[in-house]
Amino acid sequence: MKYFTGIFLVISSIFTFSSCENLKTFLNPEQEHIVGGYSKPRNITNEEATLFEQVTASLQGVEYKPKSVSTQIVAGTNYRFLCNARTIDNNGKKGKRHYAAIVIHKPLNPEEKPRILSIDRQQ
Repeated sequence: MKYFTGIFLVISSIFTFSSCENLKTFLNPEQEHIVGGYSKPRNITNEEATLFEQVTASLQGVEYKPKSVSTQIVAGTNYRFLCNARTIDNNGKKGKRHYAAIVIHKPLNPEEKPRILSIDRQQ
């Protein structure tokens, strides 16, 4: 019976990890993840920069430049980008600078498009 329980645990672990979008996230000891929480902020990868540009391309009135990212594993991945931001009026005149946090959700299903969950101005 112990033999079958052990096999079941190994097989269920394989299925659990194979369904994760980014297996490296779970196996990388340098990243600390809190269950249900975000990872520590880190530098943005080229893939994440491309995701950010694609999802925020249609935003108007504010210019965002991402500086770091944290990730949260959910049914997909939430990316929390910390950005330098600056308002821009209709004439192209730039306003005061501030910080912003933009959360983008990338679903597990590749047929679903990533989307912005929130944009929060930081003090």
